[in-house]
Formats: sequence, structure tokens, C-alpha cells
Amino acid sequence: MSDGITWLTDAWRGDAPILFVTFARGISPGDLVVRLGARPGHVLDPITFAEAERLTFNDRESARVARFGECAGWSYAVEQGWPSKAWWAHSDVSAGGVEVLHLTPKPDDPPRECWYYRDGQTVGRFDIGDTPDDGMAFLLPAFEEAGFLDDDVSEEFDTLRATLTALQQHFGLSLPRQEILNGRLPAVVTATVPPENLGD
Repeated sequence: MSDGITWLTDAWRGDAPILFVTFARGISPGDLVVRLGARPGHVLDPITFAEAERLTFNDRESARVARFGECAGWSYAVEQGWPSKAWWAHSDVSAGGVEVLHLTPKPDDPPRECWYYRDGQTVGRFDIGDTPDDGMAFLLPAFEEAGFLDDDVSEEFDTLRATLTALQQHFGLSLPRQEILNGRLPAVVTATVPPENLGD
């Protein structure tokens, strides 16, 4: 059974508030992390979430670390440390016909954001918890199915979980929860120094 991505709701609100997530379709996981800033061929031994966290805070050569893999037909990278290069209109991560979806949690500067790139272009973005519009309006049917557009939405309605449900449904996304939170995954350094600009 697929884990989906709705478990990020609990992770972001719990022990993993700074987990930056990037999905890519059309390139391998290794190529994805290179586009996110890793040096080609410089792959670390598989590490845990806690070990990646320690690297980004204790190792001066690791301002940002990505663990990576493949799931449900998408390459994925989960980054810890400074914000991901896939954030803030860095559409070059999708050059060459690649499709990229990036979720940034922004724990210190909400709201969380979703960015979508395709073939070197920024298709659109929206604040997670809001209804997508403009370039992302194609997601509205999935948001409606998730109950986001109901007229009588209660105050207890979980907009974060509903947004992730809609993205999961539309794009067919899934992430291996136990491997990411408690297991070991191959890792790379995607930034050696804190970026000067958003998404560097």
C-alpha cells in the first residue's frame, strides 16, 4: 500500500518541520540532486533523518543535505538545513522537458508554499492552504474532491492535509514515510554555505 504524502502533515507539525520536498519526473534521483546543488558523483553513505540534521548544523561543509530516492514514478529529494534551490522561481531545475513539484514548509516564515515547474518554466505557485489559481487552476478538480471548495467547510477542516491530498491525487505522489523519518537513504550535500538569495 502506498504511503502517499499526506503524512507530511504530521511530520511538518511534529518532528520534521524543516523537511523541504522536491519531486521530479523525467530525470533520475541522482540527476535531481545534482540540479539541486550536489556535486556529481559525491554521494554519502545512506544516513538517517537525525544524521542529516546533525550534518547541517554541526558540519561547516554542509549547509544543506538532501536524501533521495524514487517512489511512484517520481524521483524525490528531501532536504534539511537551508531552503532548497527548488524554491522561489528556480525553474531551471526543470530544464529539458522535466517536471518538478516543490513543497517548502517555511516553518519560520509561513505560509508553506507549492511551486510547479515544467520544461524550464515556472507554471505557477500557491500558498499551501489556499485555493490555487492562475497557472495552477488545473488542480481545482482535485481540490474540490478533497473537500476544499465546499461551501460549508468547518473551522476544523485541515487545509494542509486537504492540499496534500489533492496534490497526491492529481500527480500520483507518494513518499516512503518510514525510510524518510526513521530509515536510511543515500545522501548528498546540496549547499556548502548558507545561500545569499532565496532558492540558491
